[in-house]
Amino acid sequence: MLVKSYNKPLTLIGGGEFSKRIFSKCLRIAPTLIAVDSGLNHLDIKKSIPKWVIGDLDSAKKIEVWKKKGIKIKSIQEQETTDFEKCLYSFNAPYFLANAFLGKRIDHSLATISTIVKMRNKKVILLGKKDILFHIENSIELDLKKGIRLSLFPLNNVNGVKSKGLKYDIKNVKFSPSNKLGTSNEVTGTKVLIELDGPGMIIILPQKCFKDVILKFNQEFLK
Repeated sequence: MLVKSYNKPLTLIGGGEFSKRIFSKCLRIAPTLIAVDSGLNHLDIKKSIPKWVIGDLDSAKKIEVWKKKGIKIKSIQEQETTDFEKCLYSFNAPYFLANAFLGKRIDHSLATISTIVKMRNKKVILLGKKDILFHIENSIELDLKKGIRLSLFPLNNVNGVKSKGLKYDIKNVKFSPSNKLGTSNEVTGTKVLIELDGPGMIIILPQKCFKDVILKFNQEFLK
């Protein structure tokens, strides 16, 4: 059930590996903050007050203390989805900057990555300490610096249609999660084009591409 729609991007915080530096950069772009269950435990009550805390709330601490600060609490007890997925189906926004959903536990990280494909209508940038991940629907063009590591990781069977600005061309490559991956490609031109025959591909870039990725999302989803 939809809880609220926003016309600007949202910052989300989960209970995984947390970087204050990356989190601060996200808040400058998307100051409206939502804590997803134990993501609340990363926050300093004197500095970062979320609008909401959401999830089954089995791991969030000091809920009553935060409630006195005016945050809204949304408890969703169904156990068919993760707390991250509960958050995405509860809110609409042009895109989501998702902090601390990767790193601590591989099962949680894999579930999170799977969710951004499953719920690909919600545009999500996953931010780890070293990497940025997001889903490519069918095609994307990015302005990147030469030499940047660019990896493609399929969660479905996806065929490469066309590419530009990559060391290894993906045209006619049949990507598959159990067979053919696209890790450790490299940017050779400042204009990168990736075109696929369908959804299901995750792109992975280093954290230093943060500004380039945000610029692209702003161009596409804040028109």
